[in-house]
Amino acid sequence: MISKKKEQYDLVSISHFFPPRVGGLENMAYNLLEGLSKRDIKCLALFGDSKNIKSSNLFDQESLKVVSIFNGTYPLFGLRFFNRIYKILRQNPNCKVVIHSRHLTSSILASIACGLLKHPYTVIEHNGGPVYFNSQLITNIANLVDRNIFGLVLQNAEDILAVSKTSKKWISQNFNISKERIGVIYNSFNTNSSLEDIKEKENLVVFASKWIKVKDPQTTLDAYIQIAKEFPNWQFLIIGEGSKLEYGNNLPSNIIIKRELLTQKNLFSILKKSKIYINSSLSEGLALGIIEAVSLGNIPVLSNAPSNIEVAKILQSKEFTFNRGSISDLVKTLRKAIYKSKDIKYVKELVERNSGSFSKEQMVETYYKRLLPQHYELSQMKTLSIVIPLYNEQESIQKILEKVSKIKLPNDIEKEIIIVDDASKDNSRTLVEEFVDMDEGNNRYVLLKNYRNKGKSQTVKKGILASTGELVVVQDADLEYNPNDLTLFVNEFLSNQTLDVIYGNRFNSKNSFTSNVHSLGNRFVTMLSNLFTKPRGFAPKDMETCYKMVRGDIMRSIFKSLESVSNFGLEPEVTAKLARYRKVNGKRLNFKEIDIYYKPRTVSQGKKMRWFKHGFEALLEILYFNTTPFVLEEKYRGKSIKRKF
Repeated sequence: MISKKKEQYDLVSISHFFPPRVGGLENMAYNLLEGLSKRDIKCLALFGDSKNIKSSNLFDQESLKVVSIFNGTYPLFGLRFFNRIYKILRQNPNCKVVIHSRHLTSSILASIACGLLKHPYTVIEHNGGPVYFNSQLITNIANLVDRNIFGLVLQNAEDILAVSKTSKKWISQNFNISKERIGVIYNSFNTNSSLEDIKEKENLVVFASKWIKVKDPQTTLDAYIQIAKEFPNWQFLIIGEGSKLEYGNNLPSNIIIKRELLTQKNLFSILKKSKIYINSSLSEGLALGIIEAVSLGNIPVLSNAPSNIEVAKILQSKEFTFNRGSISDLVKTLRKAIYKSKDIKYVKELVERNSGSFSKEQMVETYYKRLLPQHYELSQMKTLSIVIPLYNEQESIQKILEKVSKIKLPNDIEKEIIIVDDASKDNSRTLVEEFVDMDEGNNRYVLLKNYRNKGKSQTVKKGILASTGELVVVQDADLEYNPNDLTLFVNEFLSNQTLDVIYGNRFNSKNSFTSNVHSLGNRFVTMLSNLFTKPRGFAPKDMETCYKMVRGDIMRSIFKSLESVSNFGLEPEVTAKLARYRKVNGKRLNFKEIDIYYKPRTVSQGKKMRWFKHGFEALLEILYFNTTPFVLEEKYRGKSIKRKF
């Protein structure tokens, strides 16, 4: 599709709740958007709350009023949410949609909206096991619905990311999804707990989570009751809201129950004081609360839910795990942790292992690469490859090289200038070598040669396939184009990172054509080409333009399949294939056009195009390449794939 205006968002995040409400999913969603926003990604968080709110800081946040069930822990989204996400996707057709967890009404409504608009989405699955309720019957029904209805959110996703290896295994087995489709990125959190911070901690044990069956707060409370009198100088804190906790009238005075979900700020202020953090869950994806607590200097006492064991192995703290639902085992483990908390050196080493294994910066960077590879590639852009085909251009080659060598690209982007000599019969190659030897600029040259004349198409192909740049463009060896225009192209890519292709347009009011035949011929073949490419989303004003700047990976894939051997079949073939190309997620490439300088040569000045001969060749190429299937070999997430178009 042709890009007409910049979209408001690069990424839209959909979750059931969001900070300041505390939860591992909510905090991870916030941390991710905060990190991406600092990398100049325009983000929107869309979530449920008790009221409708819009706010903006590092990124935009929009909450929609929801009705919550199961003691306020499960929000029900409705038609208003569906209409809102549908409208956002219509306004931002290229944004990345991220759905946090599959088992929510927000998830299934977002999945339906994406399906109607053919908009790909990614699921970040935070769960690593079945759901639990107090009633076994309800538990069985809920898991059946999960597999057969909410599982469709996963089945229809473009990409699935699990927050632990345990979660990946469970998703694959429970929803019959190939492990190849599922990536793993650990939840992470960064902070610095110094040795002094650890020494100043108080004798405090903390459990903080929603009071729902799967989190099993009752086992923690029952263990507190048994151990509290043994350690009267310790306090045992349980924080959360949800279902009622059962306890008698004689609760030990050093057990404190806070019936609320704290804000992240308030919870962290407690974790900075506490020495031990308990997670008694029956099932987890990967509890971010564990990582946060350890970062703040707490020994993690964890149930033996598979993902908790995975974390404990990484932290080398498996001695502090206990059997799920076992009060006596938790008491035993908690007693061990209380004694171990005196070992300041051990706690400091635990914090350091946590920091090394669960780095927030590393998490954000990994998500950035996975969710927004185009943005990431351009943010790391180091090289523009400029391919110059050369055949008998001794009069102009040094002049054009001088112009190209002096282009000033933004962000210190390097120029890789690839010159391919198509068996020139004049002094062109010698002049190139002389210029390269004398050039003192920050340019990298690659000199290639055909030992027999192969024509422009195959000569350009050789140069493109030798390129390494994140962006690639062809520059003719004559003086018809102004290389300074290439800076405009690069700036456009940097400011609009959803772009894939930019075409230069010579047919603008600043340019004039010395030959009506040349002008009309170009317009005619462009019009004919557009009859085929317009229905596929691209109808350039100037199909035959030399200046086509394309993302390097796409350009190299296209040119691997290049068939044209005629001198002037190159542009019709490349345009046809770019228009027919689809990304792995089914999306079209995003095109843009920019007006450029053009001063055509005359035949006496070396113009090689002969419209009555080459124009007919171009017509045949247009018909052939717009109707003939082609196969591309590409790299996708480190693997070679073949796709037919």
